[in-house]
Amino acid sequence: MPAPAVPRVLAAAVFLAALPLSLAADLDSAALLRQARSQILANVSQLPRYTCVETVHRTRYDPYPARRRPKSCAELSMTPWRELRAWSDRFKLDVTIAQEGEIFSWAGDRRFQTEDLRTLVGGEGMTGSGDFGPFLTSIFGENGAQYEYAGLDNALAVYRYRIPLAASHYQLRTGPRPQDLATVAYEGRFWIDPHTAQLRRLTIVVPQAPPASETCRLETTVEYRQTRIHGSPFLLPATTRANLLDTAGARHENQIDYGSCREFESESVFRTDIAGPAAAPAPAPPANPPVAIPPGVTLNIALRSRVDSDAAFAGDAIEGELVDAAGPIPKGAVVHGRIVRLSWNQQPSVYLAVGLRFDTVEVNGARVPLSLEPLTRSRLDRILETPEERDQGIGMFLFQQDRVVLDHDFVTRWKTVTKR
Repeated sequence: MPAPAVPRVLAAAVFLAALPLSLAADLDSAALLRQARSQILANVSQLPRYTCVETVHRTRYDPYPARRRPKSCAELSMTPWRELRAWSDRFKLDVTIAQEGEIFSWAGDRRFQTEDLRTLVGGEGMTGSGDFGPFLTSIFGENGAQYEYAGLDNALAVYRYRIPLAASHYQLRTGPRPQDLATVAYEGRFWIDPHTAQLRRLTIVVPQAPPASETCRLETTVEYRQTRIHGSPFLLPATTRANLLDTAGARHENQIDYGSCREFESESVFRTDIAGPAAAPAPAPPANPPVAIPPGVTLNIALRSRVDSDAAFAGDAIEGELVDAAGPIPKGAVVHGRIVRLSWNQQPSVYLAVGLRFDTVEVNGARVPLSLEPLTRSRLDRILETPEERDQGIGMFLFQQDRVVLDHDFVTRWKTVTKR
């Protein structure tokens, strides 16, 4: 594989009065950039297939007081306003990184489910991907990027970069369909440790978004650290912060913290029937007959898990139990599921939304798949029913307070439906 092309350093603006003079005088910015690029690209190419847990907090801030919709992003940027937190949620995911890109699942799930994060977490916040490899490859690879040395900042060498549209792979969503995407040019800065040539921080700024994206400005900052996987150090994101200002004046803020990174390995099955001398097979125990759960069966499920909204995350596994027998399912049968939504709404009214989904029940010693939709038990129940949640079998339970603690006294009603 040929060596990466040496980037063109456009200019060097070193403000000596504010810098350590010995380091500023000795620093060869072009040589440092070559060394850093070589290390970063080698790191990306040698990474094993791995998975990390990401903890995500999303928040939306609305302008206050409410005002007319601005005519342009320029008008919005020139008009100062106060803002109030209007909505927030949080969740935990597993993300696996392989050649095909990033694939997501709920934390602790055994199956990686989707490349489209929106289908998993829903909600009003922004979603994105690409922190682990695609941006590094685009910015530091052979793609026509332009670089400019900008001096030192807290003893780190700072460079500006720009990725033109022709070389960009960065896409913004411009509509509700998966194919509604537009490629955009972007720019930013990165910070390099001049002693080790290691990347410490990277910003990604979209200065001009397509009008259909309803975005005025989008800026992402990624903090990097060395993480050991199978005893070897690799450069991985530690924290990502993203800020988006939309054309209505709302500001969306995401913080993602990454941890528990490890090599992704498929599960192995330990067998004891392939070693040692041959022996007569033991008689097989009588098999329990398979259970078929028809659609239309009503299940009343009491929580076995304690859910405290101050400590819980969407993605947490939960258990429930049947309050009474339902069709072929006996009373007390254990039901397994997850919290799949946990969000707070502060404007224009205050309420907490907890989204639950149950997907298996234990019958005759085996877990039987469930496909459910929520039902109201009484007029006191408040369930948010949208096509998205209904299609995914999620019960969205609303509470007019900012904290709830749910336990065995919280009973929900569901109906079995044809498998989706």
